[in-house]
Amino acid sequence: MTQAEFEQCLHIEENGDVIALFNGLVFRSVYQPIFRADQTVLGFEALLRATNEDGETVCPAHIFRNLDRGHPDYYKQISIDKLARVIHLRNFSRCAGTYSIFLNMLPSSAVASIANFSSQKLMLKRLKEIGIPRRHVVLEVVEHLHDDPLSLSVAAEQSISSGFKIAVDDYGVEGSKESRVRMINPNVLKIDRSMLERYMTGETTPLMEAITLANEVNAKVLVEGIENLDEYNAMRLLNVDYYQGYFLGMPQSIEAFFSHPQDFITIPQMAEVL
Repeated sequence: MTQAEFEQCLHIEENGDVIALFNGLVFRSVYQPIFRADQTVLGFEALLRATNEDGETVCPAHIFRNLDRGHPDYYKQISIDKLARVIHLRNFSRCAGTYSIFLNMLPSSAVASIANFSSQKLMLKRLKEIGIPRRHVVLEVVEHLHDDPLSLSVAAEQSISSGFKIAVDDYGVEGSKESRVRMINPNVLKIDRSMLERYMTGETTPLMEAITLANEVNAKVLVEGIENLDEYNAMRLLNVDYYQGYFLGMPQSIEAFFSHPQDFITIPQMAEVL
């Protein structure tokens, strides 16, 4: 897709939200807060929500399922991945302030954007236009398998050189494994909820090994999927850096966090927390 084709997919709703229309689907942005260990908000992960022409919800896991290069939807998926980042950044820019934004990126999309380096230059230009410093942008390499790890490593290195931060998403699932972490050397290691669940049932080794790995590559540790007080307290005792999950904040529009402060759950309000 050319830049002109991308722009034709974008539309502004009455409330000012930027949405994308592509391949018979409507795409919108929601955001989930990420907290530091000191209980302040580091930033937000941007998440995609999709509906079909009948207004029915389409599962993001289906849209971003793991496809090989020969699949007929492979390049459509890359286009959706790029469109998602466009609408996420434009919507976030209205409330960005000093917060970071975490953006999901398919490994195939990361490699494609570096292969065509002008696309990354265009992203830097757009960030400047909408007032989001590149140092506040964290590109999350999702867990999809990828058949060219060296190219993925080069893509991550180039992104860091351009001023972005890199995270390995959903560590412990599919392609998000130790070899990828050591090759990419991310700024943030996001530990998948499955490891948290195993830890809470007494199988502590996988999560502890993940924390050790993060320390070895000088990455911050973010635990995803915290859904109750016990899980949050258990992770606090491990002194991890960042926390995310439904217990701490549900995904919603970025304006909702700032136009209705009472809906923006802050950890200090939770009286039972350690």
